[in-house]
Amino acid sequence: MRTVLLVVLLLSVASAGASKNRFDYSKKRSITSVMAEVEAKIQTKAPLDAILNVLRDFRDSVNFEQVNHDEIYQIQVSECESEDEFRSKEVQDAKNILRDSTAQLNVCQTSKIRATNQQEVNQQQTFTAEKHLNMVMTAAEQEASYFKKRGRDYEDALHAIDEASDILAAIYSGSGSFAEISRVSKVMLQTSFSIKETARFAPILYAFAQLASSKDFDETSLERVAQLLETLKQNIHEAYNEYADSNAQSIAAFNDQKERIGQTLARLNAQAERLQDKLDHLAQCIGTNSAIAQTASGKLQRNQQLWDQATALCATFQNEYNFATQARRNELQLVSQLEEMVEDRFNQVEDENHERKARISQN
Repeated sequence: MRTVLLVVLLLSVASAGASKNRFDYSKKRSITSVMAEVEAKIQTKAPLDAILNVLRDFRDSVNFEQVNHDEIYQIQVSECESEDEFRSKEVQDAKNILRDSTAQLNVCQTSKIRATNQQEVNQQQTFTAEKHLNMVMTAAEQEASYFKKRGRDYEDALHAIDEASDILAAIYSGSGSFAEISRVSKVMLQTSFSIKETARFAPILYAFAQLASSKDFDETSLERVAQLLETLKQNIHEAYNEYADSNAQSIAAFNDQKERIGQTLARLNAQAERLQDKLDHLAQCIGTNSAIAQTASGKLQRNQQLWDQATALCATFQNEYNFATQARRNELQLVSQLEEMVEDRFNQVEDENHERKARISQN
């Protein structure tokens, strides 16, 4: 609709330019010709009314032309006001959309920068947590391997103690040999180093050494050594149980730490998903508002250009109307002056005729 209106405005200017003669009195009328015609009628002593009719026809032509121009001018003014109102609204709407979309675009871009920074921090925290979990898992595996080896060492120590007790019982019954005591003593010494209990093994190893070097021993000595073995066995059992309890506490602490790290990783992963969703949404927001801003900018430029053109056209209409109207006023003023001059000339001629007739009658 607005395009049609602009076309009408353009056609109006084109029409005005093409048929400018309709408002250019100089092409249709000539005041000089009118004055010459008036002068000729005066010379031929035409009646006053005939002379004045020439001037009245000229005035009527000017007035008729002015009426037509006034009608066209009012149409042009209405069209210009309508176009001005429409383009003003279109330009303002485009400015508002451009302002709002640009503001939203800036918000989305700022939020994207902040979310990207948060994502980098989240990734670093996730990397640190995963590295920590790997370290904990490696330490747990090493601890489990060490416990398994120490457990075998404790079991070997207890087995050696039981074997020594059996050998001691065989010696007590007369079927054992001190050579076997020497062999098992070496095994017990090795296991004492493995489980770091050499201090507890020292008394029994010393007692074994005395038995091995003594040729004369009694039941009391054997019973004392047997009691030492039983005490050692109980102590090693207690140490083994304490070590097992300590390992169980370590496993519990590891499981707790593993669970806490797992919770941290779950929270970081959930946060990473939310940040990615947010970044996807912000990317869409940036794309959408960039397109809106670009469209609004094009609309603003286009309508501003059309508005400027329409304003220039309407100013041309106004200038042409003012110029033509003033020219017609000048023509009408000149016609009025000619009418007065003609009437004055006729009055002067009548006075001269009366005077001449008066002189003739006197003679």
